[in-house]
Amino acid sequence: MAIAIVAIPGFALAQAPAPAQTAPSSPSVTSPPTATVTTPTPAASARRASQIIGANIINEENRGVGEVHDLMVDTAGGATIAVLSVGGFLGVGERYIAIPLSELRWNSERERWTLPGATVDSLKARPEFTYPTRR
Repeated sequence: MAIAIVAIPGFALAQAPAPAQTAPSSPSVTSPPTATVTTPTPAASARRASQIIGANIINEENRGVGEVHDLMVDTAGGATIAVLSVGGFLGVGERYIAIPLSELRWNSERERWTLPGATVDSLKARPEFTYPTRR
């Protein structure tokens, strides 16, 4: 066994180096100019999704009419949908409805999301939203 361990370094040194390969000559290739990447700057009125999901929605009378349960973002660039939870208490009896996110308005005086003209009953009357099945 000792001979094998001693012989391994000698074997490694006894190997001849591989012949160097030369690259075929080719016309010089220039790199394309580097693209300037700009980071989009959100508008001052922009809100993070995490500040919308879970937000209580009120109407003009300052009455709660629902809560944003989720946002559905169209991968094809279509309208973002707000999924609202309405009519429940502590998660019991609630149902989901979908509205275009563009219908929600930010009330900067109260720092809340509003849905003009909405009542709990008018939202309950909308068709129930069910999540699409995963593909």
